[in-house]
Amino acid sequence: TTVEAVDQCSKITLDGQTDATVAVADKASGLALLTPAKPLSPPVFAEFQTGGRVGADVAVAGYSYEDRLPAPVLTFGRLEETAGLNGEPGLKRLSLDALAGDAGGPGVEPTGTVIGMLLPAATPAATGKQLPPGVHFAIAASEIAKVLAPTGSPALPGTRQGAIPPAELGDIGTGMTVLVSCWD
Repeated sequence: TTVEAVDQCSKITLDGQTDATVAVADKASGLALLTPAKPLSPPVFAEFQTGGRVGADVAVAGYSYEDRLPAPVLTFGRLEETAGLNGEPGLKRLSLDALAGDAGGPGVEPTGTVIGMLLPAATPAATGKQLPPGVHFAIAASEIAKVLAPTGSPALPGTRQGAIPPAELGDIGTGMTVLVSCWD
């Protein structure tokens, strides 16, 4: 998930049931790695793709409406650029209509491999700029791999070939996405 999502929590839960703690909070990338209090077995494990083709379709799985729905929502969009607006490496610029609850969700390309994790929307107060609607950024899979490497949980490289049907893409995206709740 994102550092911002768990930065000020006295308690963190996954899917409202399992307590978790922050194992790594990498403020430079915005990535927070959580450890559940008891072992979990997700239906899908993420496979990562470090590249990405500009103009490719993407889908972000996230809790757009936070805990109001029982499962993640898929938001479809496009990969616009493989760097930040000032050429910053490690970011991907996406064009999609994401909501705040989508931050921390995986961005998957048509084969179902993860190209990045959606970051919270930049606020004008923090950046001094108001970006156009639909402009969002994701931490690139290569950056996620760098943060995961020292933890002993390496990022699995993508092995899927060819685009998969939307229903299967939905199963992959939502199968690796969990509701993270922060309690004061």
